[in-house]
Amino acid sequence: MLVPGNFTWMTAVLDLLEKKATPKSPQLGGLTVGEVIAMLQTFDPSAPLMVRGENGGFEEVLGFRATGVMLNVNSAEGFGPHDLPDAGTRPDALAVVLRPAS
Repeated sequence: MLVPGNFTWMTAVLDLLEKKATPKSPQLGGLTVGEVIAMLQTFDPSAPLMVRGENGGFEEVLGFRATGVMLNVNSAEGFGPHDLPDAGTRPDALAVVLRPAS
């Protein structure tokens, strides 16, 4: 029986429905842009920024680019788990990608 002013059960049902209707965003374990900015602020600003080379050594980072990516689509050894979307496919996320020298 519905008692005026007692909508606790209705609120609980609506909360449950909203949770089911809202797609979960993918959980990623890597760093965010904000976290990288905070970490980089602790270094000498004139220090070169580098990444490991594919077969050893280090490469300079020349820049960054925003890239649409599909998350968790690769499982083959040697490939990163994320990839570019197929033409006409909406990406899962807009990621900031390092642009190495090579």
